[in-house]
Amino acid sequence: MSEESAKNACNAFIDILQKIKCVTYKEVGRPDKKNRKTPDVDFILAPKSENEQSPKIAVEHTIVEAHEEQIAYVRQLDGIEKEIGQRCKGKLPIDYCFNLIAPPSLIVGMNKKNRDQFVEEMSGWMPDVAKSLTTDQESSRLYNGHEVSLWCIGSCSDLNGTVGMMSTRPENAKKEGRDRFRRAMEEKLPKLITYKEKGFSTALLLEDVSFSHSNPGVNLKDLIPHQYHSEFQSKIDYVVIFVSQKNKMIVGLVWKEESQLYSEIPDNRRFGRSSFQQ
Repeated sequence: MSEESAKNACNAFIDILQKIKCVTYKEVGRPDKKNRKTPDVDFILAPKSENEQSPKIAVEHTIVEAHEEQIAYVRQLDGIEKEIGQRCKGKLPIDYCFNLIAPPSLIVGMNKKNRDQFVEEMSGWMPDVAKSLTTDQESSRLYNGHEVSLWCIGSCSDLNGTVGMMSTRPENAKKEGRDRFRRAMEEKLPKLITYKEKGFSTALLLEDVSFSHSNPGVNLKDLIPHQYHSEFQSKIDYVVIFVSQKNKMIVGLVWKEESQLYSEIPDNRRFGRSSFQQ
């Protein structure tokens, strides 16, 4: 978990609390940073005003990926995109922009030698292939047993003549996403339940780096481990799903608020990037 993204999610949650409760909170502790034998919650929040009687809030943050090693995959893509972009500069048709599509099974785990070989071969292959493509056409080839595709997106004004890397998901991505969501619940809920029994309010911040859960509805409720169903309802006060990009929270969705679990997130519980101080 990125410490920067956890802090940004917590700050965004503080902004949301101010809007929905009209109470300004501040961070007063990071129990998990202390040298303890067992894991603890990430943050403790308390009202800024000494006259405010609201309880402290124990906050847990976790990242929910769409599939195993998604974050490592995206980071590799970013680096490869820069290198390929530099090598192909001035060599691609100036009327279109392009995406190179490569699966996680190829990209994740590449060492520098593998990466350099991939960049060199793709940079030599793409310019000629790109000349034969028009809007929404693609050309595919095999690379080390994996299918790689060059897709012509169309005219993209200031992006014309460039190539980006486009991420894909494994074939069983839906199941993997559900499994990772369930594991996040199994890991985080026990810590929050313990704090609720100590008199704290509790909050679970789910950072969705996959855009898979931006419309949670009732389906996510089915992913809560069976043994925690009743305690999730009674002992978890807030669940906020954040959609993020590069550790910045861009959307915040209040999915659970005290006893209310929203089957559809109302407009006044949806918050955009402009609402957050990051």
